Amino acid sequence: MSKHLCIIAVMKKILLLLLPVLLASCSLKNRVERSNKKYFGRAPYDVVIVPGYPYYDTTPRFPLLACRMYWVKELYDKGIAKNIIFSGGAIHTPYNEAKVMKIISDTLGIPQRHIFLEEYAPHSYQNVTYGNKLAKKLGFKKIAVATDPYQFSYLTIFLPSAPGVGILTFSPDSAEAKKYFQPLPYFNPRDAYVKDFTPID
Repeated sequence: MSKHLCIIAVMKKILLLLLPVLLASCSLKNRVERSNKKYFGRAPYDVVIVPGYPYYDTTPRFPLLACRMYWVKELYDKGIAKNIIFSGGAIHTPYNEAKVMKIISDTLGIPQRHIFLEEYAPHSYQNVTYGNKLAKKLGFKKIAVATDPYQFSYLTIFLPSAPGVGILTFSPDSAEAKKYFQPLPYFNPRDAYVKDFTPID
């Protein structure tokens, strides 16, 4: 295993140990509310980074992928996010996560001129750091990450590696949260398929 992957493995173990402590000391809902009060107050953002989620072509529904897509569409439609970076490579399945999200975003009616891809990140940490690097390269100043509250619960630990980057999510127990977990409309993932795929994990 490379030094890079060893560091990721150690970070995962630390996060698994810290997460119960974090959730026990303060409910996820309260953490989300405090974070949103801070980061929504800075909106609008030039760009938001959406971390990828594996696409399995044998699974009829993709709840976390769907909720991230509906969430970022709402942020875009409301003018909170002016542009979107989809981040993620072909990690667990032979589908490039960033490209799958781009295809879905087109199906959802998000103008493709406002979509950018970061196609290499293998894990959440790199979603933040690689996405932030690309955002700055593209000239964006105000940057945030947009994700579901479950990934939020540990993703905040990575934010110090990307100073100035905010994080936007929705309440995990809100009555309105169910609207983000609707089935996605039909989309064809063919253009996101990677030949000769080798999974990282």
